[in-house]
Amino acid sequence: MGIEHRGAGVRVAAASSLALLAVAADAQPSAPDQSPLASGAQPAAASPAPIWQDVTSLGVTCLVHTPRGVETGALHDRVCAAVRAQAAKGAPVPVEVAAIGGAALAPGRVTLLVHANVERVGGAEVMALTLRPFRNAAGAGQFFGARPRVVAAGDAAALDRAVAALLAETLPWQAPARGGPRRPLSPETAPHS
Repeated sequence: MGIEHRGAGVRVAAASSLALLAVAADAQPSAPDQSPLASGAQPAAASPAPIWQDVTSLGVTCLVHTPRGVETGALHDRVCAAVRAQAAKGAPVPVEVAAIGGAALAPGRVTLLVHANVERVGGAEVMALTLRPFRNAAGAGQFFGARPRVVAAGDAAALDRAVAALLAETLPWQAPARGGPRRPLSPETAPHS
């Protein structure tokens, strides 16, 4: 096609992009009058992404890096506790902090992988936060997570706001649906505290 690709990674990325474009093209109606909504039909309730189907529990696993190395003390515990507490709000399944490995990989569990990186910027410590759901199941992969957030490392209120924003972009029961209430995992699930 006139483009020379070097390396398997480029070929995989190009194939993935083409597959996404094909799926997007298939999702578009070919003409405005062929849209299901044009005929007056109501949109179907959105089902959760494969990663969230038949979930039985939610884990929170944190990794905190600082200029001194991997943090396993108070800062680590504060980040994990903030994510666990916010994720539990309205959760249809139990939510618990889990170390990497065993419990994080349990069948039926989605684990929130939380990465915090603390750096000195302009004389103050700031923390960059990322969060991505992981499930140890075929077909339940998710490449990207919520947009990263940056907060002052010692600001507990800013940490709580950042965690709430990350989870609103990640958890179906905390993500507001377009123009409607938050989405449950399924119609049968009731919040679990």
